[in-house]
Order: sequence, then structure tokens, then C-alpha cells
Amino acid sequence: MAEKTDCAYCAFVEGGADNFKGRNIGNRILFESKNFVVFPTIGQIVEGYLLIAPKKHFISIAAIPKSMFSELEKLQKKVRAVLEENYSTPLFFEHGPVSETKKGSCCITHAHLHAVPIELDIVRELEKKFKPKKILSLAELKKNFWKKKPYFFVETNSKERFAFSVPEIAPSQYIRRIIAIRTGNPEKWDWHTAPEIDRFFRTCQKLKNKFK
Repeated sequence: MAEKTDCAYCAFVEGGADNFKGRNIGNRILFESKNFVVFPTIGQIVEGYLLIAPKKHFISIAAIPKSMFSELEKLQKKVRAVLEENYSTPLFFEHGPVSETKKGSCCITHAHLHAVPIELDIVRELEKKFKPKKILSLAELKKNFWKKKPYFFVETNSKERFAFSVPEIAPSQYIRRIIAIRTGNPEKWDWHTAPEIDRFFRTCQKLKNKFK
């Protein structure tokens, strides 16, 4: 799938430097492998909040080629280790769209896996509204893409993995909303209005040169 020229993630992954609402925030890429990059998110509900994204434009993790999943699995382990050493055991999740109209709560349709250094159980809460399926590998998410069904992916602090079937359109940044509420900061779910730039820069500074 070709890169989208109007995609914000494609733009800074290719050019290095990034900006937020006209403010230059520099090169926020902390680590890159052959096909992926790791960088702090705008909207740091907690400090140390990272994203893993492919360099090329794919709409979701489920949409990446099979050949890239082994690399992604290894990179996820590296991110887990770095966050455990510097912050806390992370929670991983994805709002998984399958098309521009079937976004399933995602607001940026460039695949990205969230890594949040916080010990929090969100599976029980998601189970109240969405049907879960336990999975073993990230590659299993491709079944949702083939079926054109949006999904939520969650990997718990204890490394259990779940895929949840969700409606074609769900409330934007749904899992971020849950985390914000559970951490006592319900207003911080939306990265547009609560960018937490100070936390963003602290994350950049603390994790700079931590990936080897």
C-alpha cells in the first residue's frame, strides 16, 4: 500500500522533524528498525507513553504484510523492556480500523500500536460492551482485516492478548478515554485538546538513547 501524502505520521517519519499546531517539536523518533519506528505520542496521559508505527502507510496493524509481523513482535518486546526499566510494565492496545469508513474508534488511519507504561486492567471493562477473543500473535489480527471488521487489540500487563470486535464507528479514542478516566484525568483522553507537551518532552529526554 502506498504512503499517503496527507498523513501526519507519514510526513514526520519521512522527514524526521515534526510539529504540533505550528510548534516545532523536533525529531521525536526514539528508535527505528527496518520497517517500524518508535516515538512518544502527543497526548501523554501518563509520561512514557509511546507508539510503534510502520514506516510505510498501512491503515492498521492488521493490514501490514505477513512478512513484517516477526519484526514487529521483536520490537514490541524491546519497547516493553525499555518501559519496564524506565517507567512501568506497559499496556499495549490498538484501535483497529479496516477502512476509511470503518474506523472502529481510530482517529489517525496510519497503523500505530500504543504502549502505555501503566498497570491497569481494561479488559474487564471492554468485555462489558465488546466481544473478546483471546489470541496468541499479532498476525492473528489479519483475520479482522480480511473480514473487514474493525477491532480493538489489547495486550495486558501480564502479556495476555485479546481482539475485540467493535462497531464500524465507535467513540473516538475509546480506550484512551478508559485510561484517562481510570487514572483520574478524564479530560485528557483527547490528544488534540490535551497534548501534554511538557510530558512529551520529558519522555523524549528520558528515553533518548535507551533503545539499543
